[in-house]
Amino acid sequence: MKLKKLISAVNIALFFAFTVILALATLILPKSGFSELENRYLAESPKLSARSWFSKEYPTDLGEYLQEHFALRTNWISLRTSLERLLGHDEVNGIYFADGRFFEASEPIDYSRIDRSVSAINSFAEGLGGRLSVMIVPTSSQIYIDRLPDYSPDPGQRRMINYVYSALSEDIRTVDVYDRLYRAREDYIYYRTDHHWTTAGAYIAYCEFARAIGYDPVALDRIDIEHARHDFLGSYYSKVISDEAEPDTVDIYSSDGAEVTSVKITAPDGSVSERDSVYFREYLDKKDKYLTFLGENVPLVEIESDAGGGSLLIIKDSYANCFAPFLTKHFSKVTLVDLRYMMSLSDYVDVSEYDRILILYNASTFAEDANIAKLSAK
Repeated sequence: MKLKKLISAVNIALFFAFTVILALATLILPKSGFSELENRYLAESPKLSARSWFSKEYPTDLGEYLQEHFALRTNWISLRTSLERLLGHDEVNGIYFADGRFFEASEPIDYSRIDRSVSAINSFAEGLGGRLSVMIVPTSSQIYIDRLPDYSPDPGQRRMINYVYSALSEDIRTVDVYDRLYRAREDYIYYRTDHHWTTAGAYIAYCEFARAIGYDPVALDRIDIEHARHDFLGSYYSKVISDEAEPDTVDIYSSDGAEVTSVKITAPDGSVSERDSVYFREYLDKKDKYLTFLGENVPLVEIESDAGGGSLLIIKDSYANCFAPFLTKHFSKVTLVDLRYMMSLSDYVDVSEYDRILILYNASTFAEDANIAKLSAK
């Protein structure tokens, strides 16, 4: 009996000591404001005040700060995933494990938000004289829905895309890439560990868009495909940190014809930098290798080439980053704008200067992004 009590006391003491050590390590160890693994900024240390304390804002923010900066946090995420998988769970932290891939669990679509976005796009299209096209791209969770667990809800993206396209003005050209992507689903068109499509998926959409506006797309047999890296572990992986992940390959497509002459990047703080390529190869050596395509999300990217063609404005999310380089073969100026990083589109571009305008979003972002409403102000 005494031995059992002694063992119990030792276990309690060890657990208490381990907890205290972790807590002290969390408080003492240097903190990083940015998590490269999760590709996001972490919570900042909250400031204590009488207002924040009595409103319970401070305890809440402190809990979030300690959780995000907890010592050995990535190890705990990985351990939790392993335990969940041992228990037979197919979903961990909002990520489904299926058919050797990771998929994101879907939230119900808010059609009132969809209606506001559609209304803004229709308002934006007024006076553009048929220059506007819209492309909404399904994510991997929709294209591979039959491979998800039976209990997972239908993302509803097919229905949502049809709803949006039917509600847009008649002078807006809709580019439906759903069927083409679905038919190519056995090919490598989406990353296994990340929420983006691959360059192969973007190429399929490029061909559809080019034909829709009267251009002949560059044939695949004229394109050189460079398998730049084979060790990409993307955003889905970062949520689970699982050994089950099969690293992705980042492909860079290049062909003859027009060449890019200038890439001008306007950052959120207004600073401007220039490059001579749409491929930012330094990111191949970093965690988020998708940033190889035009780098981090910024308000404005202006690409110039010697194509000798017209100009194209792309209003977009990050799906457009590996899509836009294909269009530099047809347009001498391709400009990309991200509404999430600006108050008004007119602060950055004059839409009257562009021959063609494309709104390109993945279906998940389109359903959730309230910034599309900014288009109503042009």
